[in-house]
Amino acid sequence: MSARDVDDRAALPHYFADYEVYEAGQCIAWGQATLASTPGHAVGALRSCAAEQQAVDAGAIRLRTVCRL
Repeated sequence: MSARDVDDRAALPHYFADYEVYEAGQCIAWGQATLASTPGHAVGALRSCAAEQQAVDAGAIRLRTVCRL
């Protein structure tokens, strides 16, 4: 990773999300995720990050709160 890559990533806004995982209409897990992303991709990226953390499909994730840090 070059110094420019680090600078580009540092320039992106950071986001925090609180989420729930649903299966068959029931909340089965919850958690939090943070990442740096462009504003237009933040929600999808947070949902994907949460799905990866919980080993579920992104459609099972309900973002309760998204905050720009």
